[in-house]
Amino acid sequence: MWYAALILVLHVTGSPGLHPWPEPDSTVELPTTSPRTESGQGAWISNAVTATIVGVKPAKSPLERLLVDVQIRNDEKAPRWVLLPRYLPTRPGGIDKLEQLTAKSGATNVSLGRFLGTGGRYARLLAPGASITLRKLEAGWWRPESAKDVAFDVALANNVALGGEPMASWFDRDPTIQGTVEVEMENAKHTASHRAPQGKEVVVAITGATMTSIKLSPP
Repeated sequence: MWYAALILVLHVTGSPGLHPWPEPDSTVELPTTSPRTESGQGAWISNAVTATIVGVKPAKSPLERLLVDVQIRNDEKAPRWVLLPRYLPTRPGGIDKLEQLTAKSGATNVSLGRFLGTGGRYARLLAPGASITLRKLEAGWWRPESAKDVAFDVALANNVALGGEPMASWFDRDPTIQGTVEVEMENAKHTASHRAPQGKEVVVAITGATMTSIKLSPP
């Protein structure tokens, strides 16, 4: 089953007043950005991100549980965080817990961070030149009755801090992916957790970010 994807690319250059997500609230810090756009049908683009719907799980309306194949490659010379939405549309907000999901890629165990909270998202760090393919990654969509498509926002960032701490410190081991990996997310297991102090949401500070917004058209 094939679905068309319209891809828009926003690069961070420090221009004031324009944000890659909705205007941030008091619990999130985000970079400013200057836009540049490209269009296509899901092919690799300048920051090497694609997403395609491959299925839908049963859910109670208006929630839809989309299964998305996501491919990301880091073409930069430094490691970059990949930030993927857990729910659509993407919301700004804080994080209060990490659930670490682990699955096999060949003989290698690969972990993906599933972060909970108002600004919940998936996250993983890619080494320079590294790439990851996530098969059947679940994203919940609170679908309005008349909506025909939804934006799947993917951010690649130089640094991410949670409550002033490096995001990497929440993982139980180095979260950096080297080389090329492919993961079946339906086989992933919850293997570790980390909570914010007092279980309260902490600020998400993202710096040096580039965002790709992919328009998905569910059935």
